[in-house]
Amino acid sequence: MKKEDAISMDEHLKSMIHHANHVLFIANNSGDAELKKQVQKVLGSVVTELDFEILEPIYKEFPDLRPSDL
Repeated sequence: MKKEDAISMDEHLKSMIHHANHVLFIANNSGDAELKKQVQKVLGSVVTELDFEILEPIYKEFPDLRPSDL
């Protein structure tokens, strides 16, 4: 992978996770227990897969891209 592609993917994936957190916040505060449960389940799976299957390989190849808080 070219570093410029890794940088772009990293930025977009971080943005996706940021937006997923907003969706989770809305669901958690909706008062709808079933919606909250479903959103937590789906987004938990999606974010975990994004992290382990896409971001980690990027950070392994380009360690300088790994956020300092990880």
